[in-house]
Amino acid sequence: MSDLDYYEFLQISRNAEQDTINRVYRFLAVRLHPDNPKTGDLDQFLLLKQAYDVLSDPQRRAEY
Repeated sequence: MSDLDYYEFLQISRNAEQDTINRVYRFLAVRLHPDNPKTGDLDQFLLLKQAYDVLSDPQRRAEY
């Protein structure tokens, strides 16, 4: 597992509800997606995906 703090990366509370996680993920995904010519960043997008995969799964989130 990465040393990256997923909550800090997404700028959300550790108590954030699933709806908040989903909303923040969608917002950042549009901003960081490599197809976005102004703010796209593949490395940051991949980190975002990794963070979302963990925090959106209740079991993985509990383990994290």
